[in-house]
Amino acid sequence: MSGNIRVVDPMDRDRTEPVAGLVEQSLFYFGDYRFVLLRIDENTPWHVREGAIYGWVRAGQGRIAHSEGQSTIIETGDFLHVPPTTVHRYIGGVDQLEILAVVTSDFDIVQAAAPLTTDIDSEPAIVGPDDLVSTVESPNLIRETPFPEAAVLMMRVQAAGGAAAGWHHHGENVYFGYAVDGPSETEYGPAGENSARIEIGECFHVPPGLIHRDTNPTDTAHTGIIWLCGGEPWAVNVEGPE
Repeated sequence: MSGNIRVVDPMDRDRTEPVAGLVEQSLFYFGDYRFVLLRIDENTPWHVREGAIYGWVRAGQGRIAHSEGQSTIIETGDFLHVPPTTVHRYIGGVDQLEILAVVTSDFDIVQAAAPLTTDIDSEPAIVGPDDLVSTVESPNLIRETPFPEAAVLMMRVQAAGGAAAGWHHHGENVYFGYAVDGPSETEYGPAGENSARIEIGECFHVPPGLIHRDTNPTDTAHTGIIWLCGGEPWAVNVEGPE
């Protein structure tokens, strides 16, 4: 499929404050998915979304509470999944908490009363960076995920210095990403003649079905976080570009 890879600096996007203490910057919209940067400046009130949240903590530390007296620490490098319609709140820490996340379905936030208890299936799930499992093999890349059975596949992708992945696409999945290290370059288009350069701290969107390959033009390893939204096949390896 055709299309261009879009790259943005998340700090350049417009900010909203849907509830006190929570600043949102919308980076990309695509169908039923929105890619956002959440910044928790202080404790937020209890609130709920109709959709799910699939997040990665870019910076800082704090807590996410899911009922009165029950909360879980979240910190830099953690992955989290908040199921749909789960009432929750963020509790700020010493360092400002920043979370990159895909939000699904209805994006609006509604304030809610504090829940006394939470059903175990509705509790937010937190997975640390040392507890990921391998997923979706591809030449010269290491892909690991915190939630292998989730509807949105979050992955930490690592590429060695000078590595080039094989040519592939991600089917009909909506694909968002973030460069933890960099720069990286993604080749795509007819004969692979186009290239998107992604610097450290930038976010990007790859159109569904676009054949591409990720390359590391530096001598040092780099890491990216990606979100594939849709379902299997998560990745389809091909012989070359269109």
